[in-house]
Amino acid sequence: MRRKLIMAAIAAAVIAIPVAVKFGSSKPGREADLATVQNLQIHPSILATGSLVFRQEVQLSSEVIGKVAAVLVKEGDRVTHGQPLLRLDPTVYLAEVAQQEANRRNAAIAIERAQINVTNHERTLDRTARLYKDKYIGVSQYDDAAHQLDLARVELRASRETLGQASALLSQAREHLAKTEVRAPIDGIATAVPIKVGETAVASATGIAGSSLVTIADIGSIMAEVYVDEADIARVSIGQQARVFPAAYPDQPVVGKVESVAMAPKSAIPGAQNQGRSYVVKLRLDNLILAVRSGMTCRVEILVGSSVARPAVPIQAVMSEEIAKDRDKYKDKDNIRNVSYVFVVQDRKVKKTAVELGLSDDANQEVTKGIAAGQTIAVGPARLLHELYDGDLVTDRKAEQNREHKSIKMSPSGAKASP
Repeated sequence: MRRKLIMAAIAAAVIAIPVAVKFGSSKPGREADLATVQNLQIHPSILATGSLVFRQEVQLSSEVIGKVAAVLVKEGDRVTHGQPLLRLDPTVYLAEVAQQEANRRNAAIAIERAQINVTNHERTLDRTARLYKDKYIGVSQYDDAAHQLDLARVELRASRETLGQASALLSQAREHLAKTEVRAPIDGIATAVPIKVGETAVASATGIAGSSLVTIADIGSIMAEVYVDEADIARVSIGQQARVFPAAYPDQPVVGKVESVAMAPKSAIPGAQNQGRSYVVKLRLDNLILAVRSGMTCRVEILVGSSVARPAVPIQAVMSEEIAKDRDKYKDKDNIRNVSYVFVVQDRKVKKTAVELGLSDDANQEVTKGIAAGQTIAVGPARLLHELYDGDLVTDRKAEQNREHKSIKMSPSGAKASP
C-alpha cells in the first residue's frame, strides 16, 4: 500500500510540474531594439559641392603687346603693392613717346606762328581803319583786312587744339611705355608665373598663350565657393553654419559660415539656360589649420533649422499609416490623412502612440508632440515594427545577447571558464 502511494505521488508530480511551469511562467516576449527618447538639436543640411578659392586673387595680363625682357619674380615669392614683377621690351614704346614729343613741339611752334600772324593782322586792320576813316580807301579794303584778322584768329584756335591733341597722344604713349613694366596691385604671394623671358605678352583675356603673366593671391585668407541647387537656395541665408569637407581631408570638416548668396543663377552646364541652375554661395572658413590649397574641391553641408533641443528619436522608429477621418467616405482622397506613430515600451509592453513630427536629419527625427524625453521606444528591426500590436511583450535584444554571451563564458560545471 505504501509503495502504491509513492508511485501515485511521483506520477502526479510528473504531470503537475510541466503544467505549473507552463502556466506559472510569463510569456518571454519578442526581441526588439530599444532606445531612449533624448533631447537633441536637429540640424537638417543642404548638400553642395564646389571648390576652395583665395578670397583675394588677381590674375595679371598685359595691356600692351611686347616681348618679355625680364621676369623679376618666381612662383612662391612674396610681393608687395607696387613692386615690379615683369618688364617688356620698351624699344617700340620709347620711339612712340619720342615721336609724340616731337609732334607736341611742332604744335607749340604752330601756335607761336599763328599768334604772330594774329598780331600782324591786328596792326594791319588798325592802319586800314584809320585810312578808311580819312576816306583814303574804300570799304572793301577795310572788310578784307577784318576778314584776314578773323582767319588768323581761327588758325590760332586750331593750332591750340592741335597742341591739345598732341599732348593727349604724348600722354597715351607714355602710359603705354609705363605699362611695359608690370607691378603688383596687392600684397600677396606669386602663385603662378606662366610667362618666360623671350615670349610675347599678348593684351587679351581669352586664355591664349601669353595672355596670363603672373597670378598673385592673399593665401592667408581662403574661402569656399559652392553651388547650391535652385530647389534648396530659398533655405540658405547669410550667417548659417556649415561644415566644409576638403577633398584632401574628407574626415576632417572645417567649420564655415555663409558669407554671401548670389542673386542670379549660374548654369551648371554651359549653354543650358533652363536646366541645372544653381546659385553661388560663398562661405567664410573659421580657424582654418589644414594645409588646403586654392582650387581644391570640397563638399559642404549647410545647416538649416533651429538650434533648440527637442525630443528626438531614431528615424527608423517612426512608422506611418493612412487612416480615414470618416469611415463611410474611405475612398474619398480628401478624407484620408497620414498618421505617424512610434511604439512606446513600458513594463515590457508596447503601446502604439501617435506623434507629430518636426525637423529631421540623416539619423534622427524631431517629435513635437506625443512623447517626452526619457521614454523607451522600439526602434527595430523594421520587420518586427510592422508586426507589433498594442500590448505585445518585447525584450531588449542587446540585453538578451549580453546575457547569452555571459552564459557562453561559463563552464558546464557552473564555474567561470579560464581565460
